[in-house]
Amino acid sequence: MKAIQVLCCTFLFMLSFVLLSQEVHLLNTENRISFNNIRVDNNGDFISILMEDSANYHYTGGLIKFNSDFDYELYIHDIDTAHVVFNDFVITAENNYLITGTIGKDNGIGYSNHIIYFLLLDENFNFITENLYSLPTQYTNPFIKMLKNSDGRIYVTIDRGGPPNILKGIIELSSSSQILKEEIYFDMGGSIMNPFPFDDNGFYLLRGSEVPWAVGQITKVDTNLNFTSTVLPYYINGQYYEMGSRGSCKWLNDTTYILISEGHYETYGHDLYMYKMNNNHEFLTEPFIIGRDNINDQSLYYRGIDWSTPEVIYVAGWEWASMYSQTNYYVAVTNENFEVLGAKSYGGDNNTAVTSMLATEDGGCVMVGGQRDYLAGDEFDWDGYVAFFQPDDIITSAAETPNPNDSDYILFPNPGNDYFLVQTARKEVQLRVFDESGRLIIKHSLDNNFRNHINTQEFNPSIYFCLFIDKYGNTECKKWIKQ
Repeated sequence: MKAIQVLCCTFLFMLSFVLLSQEVHLLNTENRISFNNIRVDNNGDFISILMEDSANYHYTGGLIKFNSDFDYELYIHDIDTAHVVFNDFVITAENNYLITGTIGKDNGIGYSNHIIYFLLLDENFNFITENLYSLPTQYTNPFIKMLKNSDGRIYVTIDRGGPPNILKGIIELSSSSQILKEEIYFDMGGSIMNPFPFDDNGFYLLRGSEVPWAVGQITKVDTNLNFTSTVLPYYINGQYYEMGSRGSCKWLNDTTYILISEGHYETYGHDLYMYKMNNNHEFLTEPFIIGRDNINDQSLYYRGIDWSTPEVIYVAGWEWASMYSQTNYYVAVTNENFEVLGAKSYGGDNNTAVTSMLATEDGGCVMVGGQRDYLAGDEFDWDGYVAFFQPDDIITSAAETPNPNDSDYILFPNPGNDYFLVQTARKEVQLRVFDESGRLIIKHSLDNNFRNHINTQEFNPSIYFCLFIDKYGNTECKKWIKQ
């Protein structure tokens, strides 16, 4: 199996523009293209997986390497007779790029990818070596993730979703792409979400449960690829919580990590939920809901969390409407105390889907994904998308943004009973609460803390409207329901 490997060292056509102060770049091609799984290499360059497919459904894998000015290089890995799909990669100590993905059948173009592909490139995209790993032929199109732990060990996790949903695989690789250990489990159960390191003795997996949309699990995998699982309860302080199929974790310190996942209470629709967990996988905080209150009850799919300092934590999600409707993405800035400093929707009049994000050393972040002009009606007219943010781009007042769903205020719980909390980074805010008839119920000056407690014990069960006026005269009205 010989691949056509193309290294483009020249700077290709790109489009750059500014929207709400963030810096956005598009890689415009004739086919559908998107970026995924962004990393930073040992030289400080950003690396992301590239996936492109054409109107005849031929998939091509690749990498894009770029700097903060979006001067970039491309690596394209194309096989005429089969699909190439890159799933994930790591940066080795030698600053090589170790990539994993799948390759389709040799006898023609088809998406029955059961051959896992390991490809090693140097930092200049020169080919070093490749290896293949074959799954049983009935297990096609696996979901593959990679990580490198603190000891430099490289692990690959394999999940085959859909029937028969029993294949789970774990592989340890050398930095030269050689398979050191491998295990296929037929009884692990639950979908693998995202692996994350814990020390030099293995790694963790954040996993879904055997029962969809119910219980999450934290699975510890040791260096012999044996695993033990801790089930996360789905009743927390009497509230019913369902963990979705996407999520991630990152350590705050040696004893505490942040878990974020999709989920929902009682009613259908995705929210993003954040928790602090200790190293025994016990909840240190109640679930903190982030996102849905700001996006008019559209489902919000998890896309990333990262920080270079826990004083500025970036959270990204994708607002899902439908493939042929306008979809944006959602970015929030919070901190380790889950105090949301700002949250905004981005993407303009397009389908804009972010797939991965990375905090940068200067306190900003970079996000990658794809963008499509949904009004054009061509599902293959997707461009690669890169956006650079600084905190102020997101913390800016919602009154300064064109998206009508942007908000500077989060009300929770909503619906509620005897109280609700207002969370905002705005200062010197006046609150007016009106009933459905327009009668003023309370007038209150918020203090300058992030969270304010509003007592509603005397309110009758009904719908109320909360008008916020900040010190600059910017106004925003939000609905709150007392059950």
